[in-house]
Amino acid sequence: MPRRKPTRLLQVSDCPLARDPAAAYRGQNADANLERLTDAARRWAPDLLVLTGDLSEDASVESYCRIRDWAGRFGCPVAWIPGNHDERDAMSPVFDEAGFQSGPVVAVGGWSLALLDSAWPNDPGGELDDARLKALDELEGDRPAGVFVHHQPTPVGAAWIDKVGMRAAERLWARIGKLPSVRFIAFGHVHQRFRQQVEGVECLACPSTAANSLPATARFTAGETTPMARWFELNETGFRSGYLAA
Repeated sequence: MPRRKPTRLLQVSDCPLARDPAAAYRGQNADANLERLTDAARRWAPDLLVLTGDLSEDASVESYCRIRDWAGRFGCPVAWIPGNHDERDAMSPVFDEAGFQSGPVVAVGGWSLALLDSAWPNDPGGELDDARLKALDELEGDRPAGVFVHHQPTPVGAAWIDKVGMRAAERLWARIGKLPSVRFIAFGHVHQRFRQQVEGVECLACPSTAANSLPATARFTAGETTPMARWFELNETGFRSGYLAA
């Protein structure tokens, strides 16, 4: 039997658009930088686009409509989770009307992908309580699995963002330890490159499309100015992943 063609994912995170398309974000124009990523994203031709939060800086309906329109250009299904700058009540009507998926589990290419919501109102940090971790119960044992979440479940070595990472991350890791099917945890929030294996699971950061920091810094320190995303190729035996730059 011929091998199945790898399934391509594109993770996009930390866009953060505002009501005013001309608004500045850390000295950059977030709308313009997202647009700069479009051609590279089209060439990647994803089978699924995964939006992992902080899509808006001000939780405005206008910003979510522009994200919706951008994501709709690629002709593939779209999945999403909120970040700490987002408001689910504002984004859900826009994304639901467009047919975007919020999980909690999405099946694609023989894989199961859990979409975990770590964001809480008026809280820059994140947390997964038992109710939100329950989505992991839906992962099928005989299918390889990945997890998408906004906040980092392990320190990335940058004090400015690690202080508002995932609280009580041990709860997540206790559940992951009982799920050998989970191959990776992918997150946003950190505005930098990061890849590290923790307890046999790949922890993968998706840089921002808008502005990124140098790694291992005490405060946000402007680094790469190229808008970035993270790509995945999923197959029956494993996965590959890397960075997509404009």
